[in-house]
Amino acid sequence: MKVAALCETHGVGIAPHFTGPIATAAQVNCLSTFSGPVIFEYNYGDRAIPYLPECIDFKNGKVYTNERPGLGVTLDLKQVKLISEVTEVGRRQFYVRPDGSVQHW
Repeated sequence: MKVAALCETHGVGIAPHFTGPIATAAQVNCLSTFSGPVIFEYNYGDRAIPYLPECIDFKNGKVYTNERPGLGVTLDLKQVKLISEVTEVGRRQFYVRPDGSVQHW
């Protein structure tokens, strides 16, 4: 929001990058009050996201805020796994996934 305020003061638009559908829902809610131009990078379009039955309202190439509580996102917990269920604690601060790849968190 501080960056958005700086951009608004100087007449600069914002182009946030897509980091996932839930983060994009948060960006939509935060930047809905921004008076300058906003270009969103959203690669799901009209496709449904299986683990998010209710997510971003995307119509005609635009994203909209909604009246649902919070970020307006509903998570289907039956279709997701906790990261602790798919990782094993390795040495030091590394986690080793079942396929042998290393994660730093």
